[in-house]
Amino acid sequence: MTREKTVSKIIEIKEFNKEQLEAEAKNVRERLNREQAKLDALEQEYKKTNADLAGKQAGGTMPANEVELFYTYLKHLGTQIELQKSVVVLHIAELEKKQNAMVEAYKEQRVFELLHDKILQGQAKEIMHGEQKEADYTFLCRKAKHE
Repeated sequence: MTREKTVSKIIEIKEFNKEQLEAEAKNVRERLNREQAKLDALEQEYKKTNADLAGKQAGGTMPANEVELFYTYLKHLGTQIELQKSVVVLHIAELEKKQNAMVEAYKEQRVFELLHDKILQGQAKEIMHGEQKEADYTFLCRKAKHE
């Protein structure tokens, strides 16, 4: 197998690897978006419940058990929000890792593409050099016949 064919096969493998990493990054990004949406929903619910509590408190006296229920629910939501934030952070880190791997795969593929181009240019140069030699030889042979 020639160097050019070997490099072509390596480029195919690198391109396949890059496509795999792009697909994985896309999946991680979609999971991150879903987890972020869950976090946003929890934060929205927290704000709504907090506003409801503030509205009821402003409206007058509230039974102690109702205040305790609001407080317990808000505390539960706060815990859920913190857990969800940690999940989102993990997905962000995973996405960054996949994107960095994708960039590295692209760089590797590009290096081999440049090497492939260099090999092809060298082959073309050799062919041109061979053709020039043959043309020179033909010219010299004709010139020798005419002399």
